[in-house]
Amino acid sequence: MKVLVASAEAVPYAKTGGLADVAGALPRALRRIGVEADLILPYYRCIGKDRFPLWEGPRDIRVPLGHREEPGVVEETEEADGGRAFLVRNDGYFDREFLYGTRDGDYVDNCERFTFFCRGVMEWILRSGRRYDVLHCHDWQTALVPVYVNTLYADMEPFRSAGTVFTVHNLGYQGLFWNHDLPLTGLGWDLFTPRGLEFYGKLNLMKGGLVFADVLSTVSETYSREIQKEEYGHGLEGVLYERREDLYGIVNGIDYDEWNPATDRWIAANYTAADLSGKKECRRDLLAEFGLPDREEPLIGIIGRLTVQKGIDLIEQAGDWLAAQPLRLVILGSGERRYEEAILELGRKYPGRVAIRVAHDNALAHKIEAGADAYLMPSRYEPCGLNQIYSLKYGTVPIVRNTGGLADTVRDADADPVAGTGFVFDEYDPGDMKDAVSRALAAFADRPRWKEIVRRGMEKDFSWEASARQYVDLYENALRKRGRKG
Repeated sequence: MKVLVASAEAVPYAKTGGLADVAGALPRALRRIGVEADLILPYYRCIGKDRFPLWEGPRDIRVPLGHREEPGVVEETEEADGGRAFLVRNDGYFDREFLYGTRDGDYVDNCERFTFFCRGVMEWILRSGRRYDVLHCHDWQTALVPVYVNTLYADMEPFRSAGTVFTVHNLGYQGLFWNHDLPLTGLGWDLFTPRGLEFYGKLNLMKGGLVFADVLSTVSETYSREIQKEEYGHGLEGVLYERREDLYGIVNGIDYDEWNPATDRWIAANYTAADLSGKKECRRDLLAEFGLPDREEPLIGIIGRLTVQKGIDLIEQAGDWLAAQPLRLVILGSGERRYEEAILELGRKYPGRVAIRVAHDNALAHKIEAGADAYLMPSRYEPCGLNQIYSLKYGTVPIVRNTGGLADTVRDADADPVAGTGFVFDEYDPGDMKDAVSRALAAFADRPRWKEIVRRGMEKDFSWEASARQYVDLYENALRKRGRKG
């Protein structure tokens, strides 16, 4: 089976969040179980020829955009395991400081940029002679590919029998644009209807993927059920309910070659569940990194986008209370200006108690996972979440809200003293979050109990192989819908 994984970002090339971790790891995991899997993404400024050697002889493409054509180039590089990654290049669209926009908002031409990417993928397949059994697309930036497979390119040889799988990583980001962008896509106004790409008078690219892909998936079982309801469906719950028979939930795996305290190159000392002495050194290193005093009270870490989705408003509301508890808090992330400023103010207000780094910093993220005692993730909603899974592996006890992938991966240690791996709260409320933190502090004071919770978490297995095999089942489902055998 030959699969093309299309994503707007992927490790190690370009990253803003967990999508990149998944899109980078999945093709490698598929190759390990015998699937011929390639990766394709835009060629951003941050990639650079100095980081990844590109093969000579790139393939030129011309991409229709409305009534004109835009030139592009698809360059190829070899991945560490011998696989292939393809980079769709147009410097006017992708040679920018950021992937999607600045902290003041998205780039105004994002519809045009990612229409170019999606149709560029189609044109490259058409002209390169490559044939894929399945096109696996991720989030709104790639959602036009399943639409094209079933419309403009439906009668062309590479696509007549190609299955499409569309994975939603975060339904809150849908690729919503004004209706006048539709002609850029080359699609007709007959598709701009409530049963097509129209969404309350706007063009919704995510909806296109949900309507046209053969098979749909999300990144946890709980989230796949949640998004069929109004609270989490962001207006698309009806579409998802209609397609519920084709909708699956697969929890993301994690790359233990990259995220493993026994081998992690970014941390001060390596350690295992059998010998946690290195974690103490990682803790001292993290405190020094943030200029915090070394005391016995627990150190809690937070990593991620500073947005409402990640529960940063709960952190803001509970900031004074957190600073008054016998704990220290370190936060790494960037996002909405309002929350960046609120979190920075919390750090200024409580020096020595709360420390902030507004940045994307992969090395520091590893240091936080290894050096913190607990990890706080109070998300309003969380399709899967990766940091709580990293935390389990690193012996950093997660404190999470009972939603999405957090519900599927963390078991409350008070509710289940035998198998519990963290502390879980239900309501999106600062009071419920405070209660979970208080329960974690009480457990930390009971050192034998805390060590047992840490051990159980570190023994959990969220490796990619099981998830990759579930994706192969989805690919075979997509091929059956196309009348083909997998």
